[in-house]
Amino acid sequence: MAAPNLRSASSEHFEVVGLDLRSVSYVNELSLYTVQIAERYLKREGLAYPIPILISLRPDEHVDFEGDYRITLAERGSVQLDIRWEDSMTLERSCQLICEALIVQYAVYNHGFDAASRLRAWPVAALSRAVYSSLRPATFIELLNRTRESELPLLSTVLEPLQSDPVDAAFGYWLLQVMNSGRIERSTVSSLFQQAVAGLDIEEALTMAVQSQEPTAELVTGEAWWMGQMAALLGREYEVIETMDISNAWLAALARFDTPLTLESEEPVPNLRSLWQHRARPEVQELVQARYEILRLRMLRINPAYYNPARSLGVLYEAILNDVASYKYLHSLTIYLSDWEDAKDMHEKIEEVLEIN
Repeated sequence: MAAPNLRSASSEHFEVVGLDLRSVSYVNELSLYTVQIAERYLKREGLAYPIPILISLRPDEHVDFEGDYRITLAERGSVQLDIRWEDSMTLERSCQLICEALIVQYAVYNHGFDAASRLRAWPVAALSRAVYSSLRPATFIELLNRTRESELPLLSTVLEPLQSDPVDAAFGYWLLQVMNSGRIERSTVSSLFQQAVAGLDIEEALTMAVQSQEPTAELVTGEAWWMGQMAALLGREYEVIETMDISNAWLAALARFDTPLTLESEEPVPNLRSLWQHRARPEVQELVQARYEILRLRMLRINPAYYNPARSLGVLYEAILNDVASYKYLHSLTIYLSDWEDAKDMHEKIEEVLEIN
């Protein structure tokens, strides 16, 4: 590409270059959003790459590789993603390529130059589908119906390396969903994700994580757990994952007390900060408990863009219900407010650039 015609946009993790400013902005915002979703499973310090990932958007006449993309490792372990930037490049495919580049860079930066060849397939599939589904919520039901009609592969097959002949990539996404919806702790899910990025076969570790803590419970194999959890997941009735607008409005209402909660002192409770002062009141406890339960029930439907503030709001309500120290409550409140503002900011940018609505 001729240098004088190049347009670019940079962030902490990516540098996007291309001939068309609108395309560069589009991919830049998509890459920022991808990082936000990835931070649920990858350590932030592990994402602090010394050199940003270079994404080059190449029209067909400037392509010198086969297929629609190429990922190469450059000097000092940096990653370059070249994309054949034509009308046929879809949002779904763009999500896949950005996620693969991000995870390849994470593997190399944290586990060495050879880690890219050991990378497992399912973390890439899981992350890319999570990003895409959050931007196009209606596609979740399409994927669900397609999976219901497919033969369920063995867990060992789903866990194969990226360079293997992979099964339907959707099963990597479903693996992450069943881990998130089961009894596995969030920190363990993140650890398993990172082990797979490091190239490890997580089947043994996953099998240990899904065992019941009941002393009389029988041991379950990883394959049996996988088959059972998938049967339960596919057998549920789902509503379409919410759009960002719906999740924004619902979460804002859940955290707002604009319908005054009048106490014996006749003082209303206008916001989350002042709610702490009245936490011992039975009516406050009842209201917070009800909202906490509603939040837990709806988490499966909430748009992933608002997952972090929804989770931190749940932690905030837990602080009231458990009567933690005031400084811990203020810490939880600070995290929630930060997550809320980050989600709203990303929401606005994604809608503007990707023209979702």
